[in-house]
Amino acid sequence: MSEPNYNNFEQLDFDALSEEEKRQALRNLTELTDHHLTQQVLAIGMNSQEEDLVRIEAWRALGMVCSSDLLDGVLHAAAQLVRDPDEDEDVQNYALQTLALLPITEAEIQLALDVLQGNAYILVKGAAFAVLAAHQHVSGARSALESLQSDPDFGSSAKRVIQSNQGSDNL
Repeated sequence: MSEPNYNNFEQLDFDALSEEEKRQALRNLTELTDHHLTQQVLAIGMNSQEEDLVRIEAWRALGMVCSSDLLDGVLHAAAQLVRDPDEDEDVQNYALQTLALLPITEAEIQLALDVLQGNAYILVKGAAFAVLAAHQHVSGARSALESLQSDPDFGSSAKRVIQSNQGSDNL
């Protein structure tokens, strides 16, 4: 029996693959430019019936979305997933890590701040902080970081990020 070709994504039927084959196929993705493929990967990432490790690989792959017309759907889906209190925390963590990689808006900055000010699991909060740190140039990020300076978990990191940014502004 021949090994499936996980690099020919145009002809890949994710529904016909086992969990391990899906994970491998998602790991092999190096960019997401195709609209249909991106929709498939996003559907996997949002499907709570999928194995969490498969969904995590889907969110990792979604961090490579290259097309601006696909970006809005990914940002909206990530926000929906992160705001769902019944969602798996590891999947939420990776959805936020994806936001740290993509060009985002003030809405995603607010989402990250909401997570940090809520009662989310610490690793999810850490991923939300990474969104703020990665996107300091986005409106609202700096004030969000400033508001976190007295936070017991992220205060020191917020101060460090702000100071680092001030140092690079003076160059």
